[in-house]
This record gives sequence, C-alpha cells and structure tokens, in this order.
Amino acid sequence: MDISAALTGWLVLAAVLVASGVGKLRHPEGTAEAFVALGVPDALNRSWVIRAHPWAEIALAALLLALPHPASVVAAVLTLGLFTAYLLLVWRVVASGEEASCNCFGSVGSSTVDSWTAARNALLVAVSLLVLVDAALGGSAIARFGDLGEGWWWVVGLVVAAAVTYLVTREGASEPEAVEGYEPEEDYLRLPIPDVPVRATDGDEPVSLRDLAAERAQVLLLLNPGCGPCKMITGKVADWARAVPEIDFRVLHAMSHDNMRQITPLWEPFYVEEVGGAVGSVFGNPGRPSAVLLGMDGLLAGGPVQGMTAVEQLVADITQQIAPAREALAEAEAAAAETERLEAQAQWQAAEGAPEDAAEGAAEDSTHEPASGPASGAR
Repeated sequence: MDISAALTGWLVLAAVLVASGVGKLRHPEGTAEAFVALGVPDALNRSWVIRAHPWAEIALAALLLALPHPASVVAAVLTLGLFTAYLLLVWRVVASGEEASCNCFGSVGSSTVDSWTAARNALLVAVSLLVLVDAALGGSAIARFGDLGEGWWWVVGLVVAAAVTYLVTREGASEPEAVEGYEPEEDYLRLPIPDVPVRATDGDEPVSLRDLAAERAQVLLLLNPGCGPCKMITGKVADWARAVPEIDFRVLHAMSHDNMRQITPLWEPFYVEEVGGAVGSVFGNPGRPSAVLLGMDGLLAGGPVQGMTAVEQLVADITQQIAPAREALAEAEAAAAETERLEAQAQWQAAEGAPEDAAEGAAEDSTHEPASGPASGAR
C-alpha cells in the first residue's frame, strides 16, 4: 500500500475524531438531543454515555496515532465500528425523511442530517477500511511516519490546510448561535408578525397568523411527528400550558387536522394547521423542532429558535419573565379585593347604624310631647 495514502488515512481519521470530540465538549447541550434525534438505542442513551462520548472519540484518535502494530489493528477496528454505527444511524434518519440534528462537530459545520451527511459518513467508513487494511498488513501511524524519510513536508501542508479549514468554518459557524439562542430583550429586533394563513379549527376558513395573536400571546411550536426531539417536546407542551396559562401554546404542521388526530393525537388541544407550510417558509424553513413567540401587539417577541434545547430555553425565559408580572397582578388583585371588602363592611355598618339613630330620635320626640300637652290644657 502507498505510504502517503495510508498515512493520510490515519491522520484524517484522527483529525475527524478530535474535531468531533472537541466540538461536543464545547457544546454539550446538543449531544443529548442528537442521541434522541438519531434514535440511539435506549441501552446506550444514558447520561454517563453521553458525557463520556466526546472523550472516547478523542482517546480513540490518540490510539490511532500512538499504537504500534499489532495493537494498531484494534484501534482501526474500533474506528471502523464507530463510523459504521454513525453511518447506519444517519442513513436510517435520511431514509425515513425525518428532520434531525446530529451535532456531529458541535457548533462547527452543518448539524442537519441529510444526504450529504450520509455521504460524508460513507467516505469516513471507506477511509476506515483503508486504515484497517493497512493495519492488518503490519502498518500503523507510527510506522508510516517512520517510512516517510525526507518526504515528511507534505504532512505539514496537510496539517496546515486542516487548521485553516477549521478556523474558517469556526468563524462562519459562530454567527448562527445568536439566531438559535434566545435573544436578550434589549437586543431583540421585533419584526411584524408575518401575514400568512393558518387554520386553527378543522373545517374553518384560514385566518392570518397575526389574528391568532390578537387577544393572547402565542408560542408557535413547529414540530414533526417523526423526529425524536419533537416527540420529547410534545410530551411537555401540556405542562408548559399549565405553567404559563397567560400564553397559548400552538403546535404547527402542514398536515390536516384529521391526519393529525390519526398520527399524533397528543397535538389536538394545541394544533394549528399551517396552510401550505407558509409559516415555516416565512421563517426560513428552520429545522424542527423550532419555536417563535408572537406578541399581542402584532410583533414577534422571541425567536425563532431551533433545536430542543433552544426551545426549552425559550419557554424557560418566558416563564421567568412572566413570573414578576404575575406576582404583581396577584398583589394588585388582593389589594383590590381587600379594598372592596372594607368598603362593603363600611356600608354594612352604616346600614346597621341608621335604624338605631332613627329609633333614638323617635324616643326623644315622644318624651317631649307629653310634657307640652298638660301645660297647654292648664291654660
């Protein structure tokens, strides 16, 4: 086997594993969501596995570079098994047509699972096979470095190219974080609510999304019935609605109300049909789950945010912001009730005291009349 091709394979796999592990460590909040979205078996979907996963990737990269033959065969087999598992998970999501995020490299690159993700993972499986064959023939990363002799300069070029690529993608990936995360109120640009049609009740004529928020603020949840994070959010909507009764929670999808009842009946109390998928289009067709907060003044009040973690954070921020207003309203209502009680008590006391005053006046009149009667008769 060509030395350059073999060493490139060892280096590429190690670099990918390190980038994947470091990316997950920098953004751990997305790893648990990715485990659900990709349908990782329950036996592996444990908190300790999720926490250890990025460290295991970094450790495997170190083994690929450090183990000599024959131990290099073990590292190559483990790497092939890992990338094959990644490919199978991604391929299952792509074949089902569901929307999911893999959080493969943390904040670096696209996290949306699509055919390009499957192609990338298939390429990594092919490189893993190349490395395994090299290891089986007695090769290792250490041995291939030793065989380079004076031709080591191209390795430096490969490392420099990889570093430049990482820095470029890292700079580009830092911008979406401000969009996906919940914006502070003072920095949030409140745009008008899009005038797009939705159908809140089966059989009714479509109404504007603006009209939906005319009387109460609305949290729109753009979900898909098949994706794992969307299912987890579905199980929380009822609790959110009870915790924040001042706001309506709405689940949006383009399927009809009848289809919704057959596929995901848990959506029924909150379901609004987005006619022709218009709502998703005006918000740039974000991946699902996504959420956006509509204000009663006809303006957007939060979002859109994308991903289970961001949606949960949006709801948590809404709950936190509403709590002081709710307490103030409760205090005002209690003060008004106390004032009303005191006024009623005063009126009752006044009403009870009036007959007594009238009786005392009548008694006083009766004592004066007999005294004047005899005196006039004597005259």
